[in-house]
Parts: sequence; C-alpha cells; structure tokens
Amino acid sequence: MAQAKHKEDPAKWSNRSTPLPNLRTLRRSSGLSQRELGSRAGISSGTVYRLENGLRGAYPKTMKKLASALGTPLEDLVREDRRRKISVE
Repeated sequence: MAQAKHKEDPAKWSNRSTPLPNLRTLRRSSGLSQRELGSRAGISSGTVYRLENGLRGAYPKTMKKLASALGTPLEDLVREDRRRKISVE
C-alpha cells in the first residue's frame, strides 16, 4: 500500500501556530542535528525539518519543548535573524 503524500498548507496552521525563523540558526549554533534536537525536545526530526523550512508553525507546547532543549528563551525562537535580511532599495 502506497503512502499518501500531502502538502501542508500554511493557511491551515497560520492562525494556530507560530513560525520559528530562527530555529535552524539556534540548532546549528548548539551543534545539534535535526535528529538530536528532536530527541532532546521529544518531537520527531521530521517536525524539526518542517519547522525549519517554514512548512508549518509550532504550537506553544512544541515551542516550549524546543526552547528548553536549546536552552534559550522562547523569544529567541521567533525572532528573525536580522543579519540574514537583505534590504532592497
């Protein structure tokens, strides 16, 4: 039996969850793989992948788990890295 593939629609989660634009940067600066972070936070590595790539947002419970696993305040997860922004003028 073939597994059904589905695309996650950001419109479905945008009102219930929060994007984590800084998650990848924080994970890498901690020297963790997606699998290691997922294990520490008690979530799947697939969820870490989807969060990092903006395919879904995180619910408050997941955000708390990730912040705890990374040893960082919740605010750091949602703060965009200003160094990565390029202004177009």
